[in-house]
Amino acid sequence: MIKVGITGCETQRAAELVRVLINHPDVELHWAVGNVASGTRLDAIVMGIVGECDLQANPEEPLDEVDVVFVCDKTDKAPAALDGLGLPEGVRVIDLSGGHNMDHGVEQPWKYGLSEMQRRVLVHESPRVTMPGSAATASLIAVMPLARNLMLNTPLDIQVSLGATAFPCEGSTPDGLDVDTWATAQQREVEYALRQCQSSFSQPVSLTIQQVAERRTLAVTVRLKCAIDDETIRQLYEQYYDDHNFVFIVDRPIEAADVENTNKCLIHLEKDERAGWLTINAMLDHLLKGSAGNAVHSMNLMFGLHERAGLSLKATGC
Repeated sequence: MIKVGITGCETQRAAELVRVLINHPDVELHWAVGNVASGTRLDAIVMGIVGECDLQANPEEPLDEVDVVFVCDKTDKAPAALDGLGLPEGVRVIDLSGGHNMDHGVEQPWKYGLSEMQRRVLVHESPRVTMPGSAATASLIAVMPLARNLMLNTPLDIQVSLGATAFPCEGSTPDGLDVDTWATAQQREVEYALRQCQSSFSQPVSLTIQQVAERRTLAVTVRLKCAIDDETIRQLYEQYYDDHNFVFIVDRPIEAADVENTNKCLIHLEKDERAGWLTINAMLDHLLKGSAGNAVHSMNLMFGLHERAGLSLKATGC
């Protein structure tokens, strides 16, 4: 069994992570710490797990007796939370805070936790993984087949529609950032990651965010000029994602019920042959594929488990 520790247990991303991990067949949730009173039961702060977990937060026993730690604190609190643990060498870290998302690279200790971009890196020698932001996740999945084939040579217009659970406070994200600041950070992350995939990429990226009524969904619409015909593009996407477990190409408009409470990202392609515009629609559950589910997927890869372990999640269907 993989022994797991969680920091920032009072946060939204930690709550979703706990709900996934307590049902993971290869995981033992060993401890959780955060800004709550010592001895607080997790089922008092994580909704929906009464009768499923009797773990108490901020235990007195040593915190180093784990195999992996998920850092779920807010971005500005995460470095101090991680340093305060004093973890011994060999304990792996998966950071959901986004605090290291511009630090990944060949010479960096942090590896970027988007398997659709670099699955091999996560499987081999990745002791510290930084998880992408939810808008960056959907945006990158939407264009990754083009980037890997050196086909991103025009400006990208990315429109993000984000569900209400991403805005726990009026006008701000779970990290306490205002929406515009968060959007700028997500845009910079997309630009940085695309340059890692396609070194020739130098086009401007415009990313805007709007709130929608659907609670958990995150939808992106990417528009770019593309001279390739629609059948070739479809084949390109099918081939790229053929051996991936959570990304699927569909022939109809995507609805929220297709992805809510799952770790899937669905893609719908539209090509205007006359005008030369390619529109890529991608949708996911921003709390799962956009955050906690994606982190568990990375853990599965890091420990040699099947990618879908613990992530065969139930769709709402309504």
